[in-house]
Amino acid sequence: MQETHNSTRHLDGLRIVAACAVVVLHYSDYVKELPVGRFMVDHVWHFNLFVDLFFVVSGFVIASQYLAKVDSPASIGRFIWRRLARIYPLHLATLAFYVAVALALHFGLAKTDNPTHYPFSDLPAQLLLLHAFDGARLTFNFPSWSLSAELFCYLIFPLVALMVTRNKAVIIALVVLPTIGNSLYAAVAGTAPWTDWINTGGAFRALPGFNLGIACYLFRNDIARLPMLPGALTVSLLLYIVFGSYLPDMAALAVIYVIAVVAIQNDCAGRQTLFSKLGFDRWSSLTYSSYMLHIPVATIVLTFASRYLAPVLPGGKLTLVPVAMVVLAAASVLSLRKFENPMRRYLNDAYDRWFGAQVGTPAIPGRNVIR
Repeated sequence: MQETHNSTRHLDGLRIVAACAVVVLHYSDYVKELPVGRFMVDHVWHFNLFVDLFFVVSGFVIASQYLAKVDSPASIGRFIWRRLARIYPLHLATLAFYVAVALALHFGLAKTDNPTHYPFSDLPAQLLLLHAFDGARLTFNFPSWSLSAELFCYLIFPLVALMVTRNKAVIIALVVLPTIGNSLYAAVAGTAPWTDWINTGGAFRALPGFNLGIACYLFRNDIARLPMLPGALTVSLLLYIVFGSYLPDMAALAVIYVIAVVAIQNDCAGRQTLFSKLGFDRWSSLTYSSYMLHIPVATIVLTFASRYLAPVLPGGKLTLVPVAMVVLAAASVLSLRKFENPMRRYLNDAYDRWFGAQVGTPAIPGRNVIR
């Protein structure tokens, strides 16, 4: 069977749009005491489900790069190391920033309205990326819960790969069963809908989306041949952004999954669409940086700096929101170029030196499949 086009322009564009949506969601919360902030919070809450879009994209890209290359203990070890080399350095750096904040609070050098966000008791789970399983609350750089969820998906990926290389139809069950299991558990245990699971159960929230991404890769040629209405991706994305707050949780998640699949279809078919012409994909390399840095930037600009600047600025704290976004953009570029890429190269090279010969899994230059 002939392979379809391998560009990921639509998925890459979606990733940076999703990251920007998450930033808007969280920055709105910093000005919720203002009417415009309250309006934004009420109408962008559904942006939290863009994290689930990340899981789908991650599953698709990981499958496209590693599905046939995690067939031995050596190759599995190298796969896990390379994923950690991508996500862990910036996680550790942002965690260190918040540990410094916690120490400043502990010694009375700073103050905060939310001291419970920085408990030293949560550090072991944060360091081991276990805080998407059963954390007591969102702490430190709280968006990092999705890294813990991603790591869980990475750890089970070799088993999934083994199963689907023998019978690719198994992936359908691996999408459906976690979805049903999550729903049943939420109903029986009386928890929040599983679309809201973050620090408690976030790892299991990620599974259906991640496996859906793998499924889309396995059936990519069939997906590419499906009929598609012109403008479907742009229209569905805009409709979700504007009206998604009116949808029930599971319906909103279904729309997110549909948006991801439509983007995958366009990429697999090699189509050029209105969305791809907008060129969002040129910024996709900043997705992970902006996702991980937007809360530390908010802490500096919208929490600490606003105490001194907001009273003297026209518009008060609201004026600082675009300032925080500009700072975030600059910090993301610097982080990617001066910290993340060098650290990833160093760690990957170190692993290859320590463990010798290649095991059939090539280095992935600059690809960010998380955020």
